Amino acid sequence: MLIFHGADGGNGLLPFHHGLAARFRVWAPSLPGFGRAELPAWLESVDDLAYFSLDLVEHLGLRETNVMGMGFGGWVVAEMAVRCQDRLRRLVLADAVGIKVSGPETRDIADLFVLPREEAARLTWHDPRAAEGMKVPGTPGLSEGELTGLLRAAQTVITLGWKPFLHNPKLLRRLGRIRVPTLVLWGQSDRVVSPDYGRAYHQAIPGSTFQVIARAGHYPHRERPDEFVKTVTAFLL
Repeated sequence: MLIFHGADGGNGLLPFHHGLAARFRVWAPSLPGFGRAELPAWLESVDDLAYFSLDLVEHLGLRETNVMGMGFGGWVVAEMAVRCQDRLRRLVLADAVGIKVSGPETRDIADLFVLPREEAARLTWHDPRAAEGMKVPGTPGLSEGELTGLLRAAQTVITLGWKPFLHNPKLLRRLGRIRVPTLVLWGQSDRVVSPDYGRAYHQAIPGSTFQVIARAGHYPHRERPDEFVKTVTAFLL
């Protein structure tokens, strides 16, 4: 199972990784431009990142691979799948960004980069009190390495996904090319990309399944890890 992190850069291995590793061999790479990896000059768009990720699957020798992405990582997985599905077995898109579902004057995706920590927590978590451990630039006590990683992740997401903001105008109509079983999984209280946004993803992918996780926001894998692992495992087995 190959797991792509979100815009926060992954924050290392989390409880849901360990939960899934009980049933699957898990690969959880840090994408270029995140963590300790700088963004190569040739990597200029999410398209480039999708092709890089497909090359990674081939390089690792993975076949019949379950691939999951959260948030920004879900966008990468969707872009991978509309290009090539030869080595992909099943997909999980969890609170993914990447598509435009409303008119040009309607906001589909909240801009977390311009919001104070408290407002970002309200949009991303079902219970904002659970966001106390959320690390963002400015969080007291961050190490130099943690701050560098967070700033690098933000810079990468902005570089690859700012114009247009966190979506590919062509992706929505391309999703019909996906033929592998796909689970579109959403936090019921996601206020960054709403469950209706998730339903639009689901409706565009033939034969896909849509499920919500109650009492979870934009990070159900962090806020409700046990329920998240149970739902994903049931779909993949």
